[in-house]
Amino acid sequence: MTPNHTNGTIALASRLAGAVWGHLVGDAVGVPYEFGPARPADSVAFGATGTHGQPPGTWSDDGALMLALLDSLTVGAVARQEPFDPEDQGRRALAWYRTGAYAPGGKVFDIGNATYEALARIGSGTAAVGAGPTGDHACGNGSLMRILPLALVGRDWSPALLIARAHLASRVTHGHPRCQVACAVYCVAVAGLLTGMAPAGALAWAFAENERLYHEERDRGDEAHLAALEELRAWTARGGSGYVVDAFWSAWDAFAGAADYADAIRRAVAYGADTDTTAAIAGGLAGAYWGWEAIPLEWRRGMRGREIATPLVDGLVATIASPKRVGTSTASPLRVDELDLRGTPLDGSGRVGITFLPGKKCDGFTGPHWRDLDLDLARLRELGVDALFLLVEDSELDDCLVPELPAVMAADGPELIRFPIRDPRTPTDRAAYRAAVVDLFNRVRRGQVIAIACRGGIDRSGMT
Repeated sequence: MTPNHTNGTIALASRLAGAVWGHLVGDAVGVPYEFGPARPADSVAFGATGTHGQPPGTWSDDGALMLALLDSLTVGAVARQEPFDPEDQGRRALAWYRTGAYAPGGKVFDIGNATYEALARIGSGTAAVGAGPTGDHACGNGSLMRILPLALVGRDWSPALLIARAHLASRVTHGHPRCQVACAVYCVAVAGLLTGMAPAGALAWAFAENERLYHEERDRGDEAHLAALEELRAWTARGGSGYVVDAFWSAWDAFAGAADYADAIRRAVAYGADTDTTAAIAGGLAGAYWGWEAIPLEWRRGMRGREIATPLVDGLVATIASPKRVGTSTASPLRVDELDLRGTPLDGSGRVGITFLPGKKCDGFTGPHWRDLDLDLARLRELGVDALFLLVEDSELDDCLVPELPAVMAADGPELIRFPIRDPRTPTDRAAYRAAVVDLFNRVRRGQVIAIACRGGIDRSGMT
């Protein structure tokens, strides 16, 4: 299965958001199965309960520490400042450990030995860039499981800069060259997937760029990274274990051999052992390749902690360089532009205003949008909207990646009233349209607040 989105701003937004959410969802699918045996992929299900006693849809340290790195990187990037600060990365990771930051419900669980050792050092005043232990005992997958945001924010950096910074970011918790190299290869491969490279091409490019740089290092007397790269290249086991080299290949093969996102996650969890980490690493790859919309809807909506991750994803999308800034629900809360009813038969009654399609993810007359449906609907409720009169067709809901809107509004409100009209035409059933508008008129007369929306809040909304 190839990615189903087109090129451009929204395609990149889909890949960026898909990578983050793909990582988190993969982590959450794997959490209940951790420490278990290998199993058939078709026995893996989202929403299972298992070893950690956490509610379904909960990410572990894999997701929380990934979000801590994302938060650190996007703060500078959105402000068009230098985004890379290992000391800030260490502070945010420590905030997770001490206060449960970035974790659903503030619950910290499943912390690895090397990460624990590194955070203890940071808490005692050690510089974060040198906190990660360097011995053979500290070759777990803890830095690989959180490194994804570096590739997302640094997607336009040169491979050499991305590799160098992957080494430094790894050293915050894992200082061994094996961990640094696995992080560097993963980051360059993700950067390739974001450009539309096929998996095999992205992996070959990642190895070639790392090898070129490490040969230069060897010429300067440093052979450790090249030796680690050769070990990574030659590794044949696929056991889903906590060893960083095995984790890399288990996750990569789960992704590269999959038919779609869900298949990649099930294949990753099926290895058994460290299932949440393998699935998180594979999920980042799969999301970057297939995009956000490829993650099953019930998996996305079944996640806990969406209120934690959504603003961070919006911040990541805001790093996209576009002629117009990408509109997000975090930076640009949904507006309902109220009509002036003074001097009309509705003067002193309810209110009516115009907006656009909540939750839309598309490019149009008002610029590119990557919006969150739940935040937009919460904004309508905050504004006191009683009913949304929506003029878009089902195909537009699909095009704007919100096919779930009717079901979500039926459960959470406001009331949804639909009257689909083909854009940019007038209604084909004028009698039915007139009756619908009369109903809106009467609702406002009774004191209701009505929002009228189409895709962009211009033609059909204005006509109504």
